[in-house]
Amino acid sequence: MTSEIYRARLRFRVQKYLKIEASEYCFTVAGREVVLTPSPRDCAICDSEWLVMNARGFVSEEEAREFGHKLRSAVELSATATRLGVDVGRGLPTVAFAYGVKEHMATEHSVLIRDNIHGLDVFVDDPRVKIVSMNATAGVLADPQTFLSFASDLHGQAASISRQAQEVILLLNYALMRPEPVAQIVFAISAVEMLGQQETWTESQKHLLAELAVSAETSSLGSEEERLEVADAIKKNLHRLSLRQGVLRLFERLDLAHLKGKWDSVYAERSRLVHGLAPRPGANYSELAQKAVSLCGYILLKALAAELPIASRYTDEFYKLP
Repeated sequence: MTSEIYRARLRFRVQKYLKIEASEYCFTVAGREVVLTPSPRDCAICDSEWLVMNARGFVSEEEAREFGHKLRSAVELSATATRLGVDVGRGLPTVAFAYGVKEHMATEHSVLIRDNIHGLDVFVDDPRVKIVSMNATAGVLADPQTFLSFASDLHGQAASISRQAQEVILLLNYALMRPEPVAQIVFAISAVEMLGQQETWTESQKHLLAELAVSAETSSLGSEEERLEVADAIKKNLHRLSLRQGVLRLFERLDLAHLKGKWDSVYAERSRLVHGLAPRPGANYSELAQKAVSLCGYILLKALAAELPIASRYTDEFYKLP
C-alpha cells in the first residue's frame, strides 16, 4: 500500500503586490522547497492581491501542519518587519462548493474539489485535487526578496513568540493592510497603546498605593462606606496607568525615551483628527499615516526584539523615524 503524501498550503492577501513578473517563484524554507503562486494562477504574481505558498512531500498530516503553522507565523512577522502587510486569514474558505457538487465531480469526473481556504490548509496531496479561486485586483508593487528570505529565516522561531507579541503583529499588520490613511493611523497608534497598557506600577508606587488605601480607610472625611469604597478601589488597582503613562513607561523599558517628542507630536495630530469626530472633507491624511505607521512600527518591532532579537533586523530600513 502506498503511503499518503501531504501538502501544506498557505493562502494569504497582501496590501503591496510582490514585484515578481513570473507566475511561479520557488524559494527554500527550512531545507524544503516552497512554491509561491498567484491565486488564481492565470496571472503573474505581481498582478495578484492573493498569493499561495505550497510545500509538498510531507509523510504525515502532523508534519505538514507543523511546517505550515511555522510558515504562517514567519510570513506574518516578516510582512510586519518589512512593512509589506499581510492578511493570513483564519482558515476559512473564501470560495466553497456544496457537498453535492463535490460528490458529483468526484464520482463523475474523478476530480476532488477543495474549498479555497484563506489561511493554512493541510491535505493529502492527490493529483485529482482542484482548488477553484476567483479574483481580480490591482495594487502597488513591493520588492519580494527581503520579505521571502526573512520569512525563511523566521520559520523556526516566529511560531514560539508570546501571545502578546502575536497580538502586536496582528494589529500592526492590520494597520498596514488598511488602504485608508485614517484607519492606518488609528490602528498603528492603538497597537502601541495596547502594549503600553501591559506596563505596571513600580514597586515603590505599589507601596505608595497601599499606604494610600490605609489612609483612605482611616481618614475622617466622608462616611465609613465612602472611605471603604475608595480604599477598595485603590487595593484593586483601579487606578491603572493612563494610556500616556503606559506608553512612556514602555519607552523607558525599551530605551526609547528619546522618542517622547516624536510620539507627542504624532499623537497630537492624531487627537485633532479623532476628536474632530470625522476626517475633514477633502483632507489628505497620507503624510500623517506615513509618520504614524513609521513611528509605531519602529516602537513595536523594538518591543518584539526584546523577545525575538531577529525581529528588528529591518526596522531602520522599513520604519524610518519621522
